[in-house]
Amino acid sequence: MLLSAILLQSDTGTVHFKSVYLEYFADSNRVILLDSAHVKRGNVQLFADTIIYNTQTKEVVARGRFKLMIDTNTITGDSLRYMLGEGRGIAYHTRNYIQKGWLYSGELYKMGGDTLAIKGGRFTTCDLPRPHYAFHGRDMLAINDEMAFVRHVVLRIMGIPILYAPFWMFPLKKERSSGFLTPGFGFTTLDGKYIRNLGYYWVLNNYADITLYMDIVEKRGLRMGIRFVYNIYRAMSGNINFNFSNDFLIKQVRRRYALDATHQQNLAGWKVSSKANIVSDRTYFQDYAENKDQWLKTQTYSYIQTGKTFTWGSISMNADYNKNLVTGEYRSNMPSISISFKTLNIRGVSISQSISFLNTYRGDTLNSYRNKSFSHRINLNRTFSLGSLLTIPHNLSFSTSISGDSLFRGRTDMAYSTSLSTTVYGRSIFSFWRISRFYHDLTPSVGIRYSRPILFINNDSLRQVITPSFSYTYGLKNQFSAKINSKKISLGSLNLSGSYNPSDTARPFSPLTIRLSLPSVAGISAGAGTTYDYYTGKLGDISGNISFRWKVMGINLSGGVVFPQKTLSIRASGQLTRNWAFSYSLNRNLETGEIFGQNLSLTRQLHRWEAVFKWSEVGPFASYDIRIYLKDIPELKVTRGMLNLFLPDVAP
Repeated sequence: MLLSAILLQSDTGTVHFKSVYLEYFADSNRVILLDSAHVKRGNVQLFADTIIYNTQTKEVVARGRFKLMIDTNTITGDSLRYMLGEGRGIAYHTRNYIQKGWLYSGELYKMGGDTLAIKGGRFTTCDLPRPHYAFHGRDMLAINDEMAFVRHVVLRIMGIPILYAPFWMFPLKKERSSGFLTPGFGFTTLDGKYIRNLGYYWVLNNYADITLYMDIVEKRGLRMGIRFVYNIYRAMSGNINFNFSNDFLIKQVRRRYALDATHQQNLAGWKVSSKANIVSDRTYFQDYAENKDQWLKTQTYSYIQTGKTFTWGSISMNADYNKNLVTGEYRSNMPSISISFKTLNIRGVSISQSISFLNTYRGDTLNSYRNKSFSHRINLNRTFSLGSLLTIPHNLSFSTSISGDSLFRGRTDMAYSTSLSTTVYGRSIFSFWRISRFYHDLTPSVGIRYSRPILFINNDSLRQVITPSFSYTYGLKNQFSAKINSKKISLGSLNLSGSYNPSDTARPFSPLTIRLSLPSVAGISAGAGTTYDYYTGKLGDISGNISFRWKVMGINLSGGVVFPQKTLSIRASGQLTRNWAFSYSLNRNLETGEIFGQNLSLTRQLHRWEAVFKWSEVGPFASYDIRIYLKDIPELKVTRGMLNLFLPDVAP
């Protein structure tokens, strides 16, 4: 007989039964469901081959394969005993999905509240019937869906034990929540044994949190820190990270500290941003930085800046401090102010002006220097066009600069420039091979430049010689192109420019500037520039570059040569096989043969894992890193570097 549904009422709620066959024993208060059995009470559902339910004790026993659903959580296993009224039970050989992977257990105990206890458990993100890897733990305790604590953790890959930790803990909540961080354990030849990231994450509200952390290092001592992060939508955001340590690696104890902070805020229409970067000594980055790019860092830079746009223009203000940790030299602007006025257009004349003020301090451990400066500049521009034939721009500017410490000196200069240019379009009357036309666009230009001081401030104007400057300018732009199969392509450009100063009787012609640019052909492009001295008949130093970008057998190759520096850069990347990828870069001085930077990276796909080997050489420093991490949980990793050895670590 097929029983579609039977409802039994109880004082604790309605229990729904469903199965193919049902047997009820009144003397023992038992209901036995056979074949596709289903029991539901509130948010709890149980599916199994056979279910035995005690109507008095509200105890459910499932035999054969079962599936227990509590809200959106699903647990499967071999057998189950569960107390519906008390929310307690025990299950054997279970499997359920948590966070980003699967949790298996030999015995799973559902205790009071939301506490779970597991014996003989393992976790993996691999979804294969026989997972490639798993983290095995002898005992695990999960409390209130917040934290899980595991004893005797072993990472096994293909059944082979790889790593071991005496205990481990990790958060279970998906949303932000306060709790202890997962520490990292390891050993280095420099620091000895250590425990890093031992701390607490404290959620203050929806907009801010604080992290208190501590590193215990055998050969260095105790390092403590605090990290404050805040983000209020459209109002302010930033973070403050400060750490302090008593470092006894050397004979005497050194107190070392570092502050790294940023802040952004909108305040009554003013955009405010700031950064503080302060360290105790010049070797701090080399001793503590995990990023190899910071090993060569020798400067700190802190600033605060603000600005606002008005209908008439804009104002920006800045205060900064820059210090060289090696030489002790510093430079500071306290403050710098810049005002730009909105460009006006009066009868075709564009008028723009700006004002700036600087209060600069500079010096080192022995000397210091202060200088104040003020500058004002106004520009007037207008361009005349005679149809499409000639373009004649005019520019008139007045600039005033005042600087000094106790005694200020300054001057006001006037400058005027104009030029005349046109473009002549030419094309060939012949064709060559597949080229139906050659094109040559010629743009000659001539102009004048005139400048002179018109006012001196706190200078001896009676003895001051006012010397105007006047020169002619000229230029010639050449653009070459060709038409192939009704498609116009660029062949490059050649630009020439120079000036003539009639007041310089000895050498009135300035060196001719020559610039050549070639388009990319077969992945190769180039550009070069030089000067020509009319009086010596010699070319100056040639500067330029040749670059290439190719794809050969699936490998991406790129690089180039820069001269006169004579430096070569090469980059290559691609797939070696289906699961192996690589990237390599090299920077070399062709003249000395010195290699001043190279990087090699090898990546191996391992189903749900990825293994990365990196080797880097930056100046006098070299490093290597081997990193194996889960693609589903990238913060869970195993790393071996030149300086550090990490056991599986979960980043905060």
